[in-house]
Amino acid sequence: MDFTKGKLRQYEHMMKERPGFARSRPSEEEEEQLRKQAQEAESGRKKRNHKKRRED
Repeated sequence: MDFTKGKLRQYEHMMKERPGFARSRPSEEEEEQLRKQAQEAESGRKKRNHKKRRED
């Protein structure tokens, strides 16, 4: 039973579903964006760890 209409109905349906993994693969653009974010995060971690070692 849905309690909403229009655009909110899709959101309501999603909230009722059981949580799980997305079955579709991300597009090439999304994959590239995720790869860049991971690289930036990794380089940020290395810089912070390097500073921490110097302080010890």
